[in-house]
Amino acid sequence: MHSSLISKIEKSRTYAEEKERVTFNTFSTSFRGNHNSYDVSYDGESWHCSCPFFATRALCSHTMALQRILEDMLPKEAKIEGL
Repeated sequence: MHSSLISKIEKSRTYAEEKERVTFNTFSTSFRGNHNSYDVSYDGESWHCSCPFFATRALCSHTMALQRILEDMLPKEAKIEGL
């Protein structure tokens, strides 16, 4: 293995431990809930989820779970206080 590749692998390990280096601006994912799978996304301004609860409340367990999972990797605007 080339020394330059070894260096990149070591650097990636350091980066992976320093999650504060990463900020998700936009993303889309599939979330497998208890009853169905839902499309969940963040577009840089707001959350979206295809579940019925989100349609009426603009918030759901799927978006809140992703906020917990991604913690410090989300911009401040994407977080709900007290979560």
